[in-house]
Amino acid sequence: MRAVRSTAFTARANARTRRSTRATRRHAASASSSAAASSSCRTRVEFGDDINVDTAPLSSRRRALGAFACASLSAAISLTSTSTEFAARADDEDEELAELEANMKRVMETNSGEQTFVRQIGLRSSDEANGIRACAFEVSSLWRVDGARAVDAMTAEWGKIVDPVNGEAVQGARAFATPDFGVKSIDDLGKPENVAVAKALGLDGEDSYRRADMLGAAKRVDASTGQVYYDWELVASPPAKACPSAVGCLYPEHIYLISASVLDGVLYVLSLDATPAQWRVTGNSVKRIRNSFTVGVADEAPASQIVEAETA
Repeated sequence: MRAVRSTAFTARANARTRRSTRATRRHAASASSSAAASSSCRTRVEFGDDINVDTAPLSSRRRALGAFACASLSAAISLTSTSTEFAARADDEDEELAELEANMKRVMETNSGEQTFVRQIGLRSSDEANGIRACAFEVSSLWRVDGARAVDAMTAEWGKIVDPVNGEAVQGARAFATPDFGVKSIDDLGKPENVAVAKALGLDGEDSYRRADMLGAAKRVDASTGQVYYDWELVASPPAKACPSAVGCLYPEHIYLISASVLDGVLYVLSLDATPAQWRVTGNSVKRIRNSFTVGVADEAPASQIVEAETA
């Protein structure tokens, strides 16, 4: 009987020991979980040190409040970073605007804001040059004309024509004369839209003119003299091999603005090679330059406006 009681007592003691051990393990696991969940709230600030908030000693409610505070801090830091990016972007836009305003200010200071149109005379009247008369076109005094030179008595060339605000508007310009053209007026070529421009004007020696498609054509009459001019816009795309993309090149290779007239049996031609990338913003201004082309003008102009023939 004593042996049975002793065995029962031992079994009860062992059961209590096992229950105590399990309770201890559960408590330890719970404590570890709480510590892992609420021991700290860490957020990293991109431009500073880590911020640590220790919440281990706090009650459940305080731990919840601490977690909310940490989340709010993280959101505030994220908003600060985003605001910094927007501020940097705004600074870049301000710099671009300031540069544009500075360019406009320089133009206004140089020209007192008064726009005039300066004649560019490329051919000079000469009895010894097959009856060639002077011809000219006009460019705004606010613009810059580079590299004027006379190739010979019948051909003059210019380099870039630059708008100080929008940049390069014309890549190059050329005026030339063809004596004994065979017609008395440009009207004799027929309607401007039906003229094979490159062939009729003697430009077919250059591949880009031969490849060019007609974009526009018009007839213009000088009200003061009755002189008739034909004006064209031609667009020359790059050769196929120059555009590896299936959709073609982004810009045409050339946009030619051409004006032609016949005076006393001599054909006069002005060809402006407009800058394709700037066409949207400078196209109308370049058309005005082309439409100012006149022939038979007086060449008594300041030397700076007359292109002299090159000497050896």
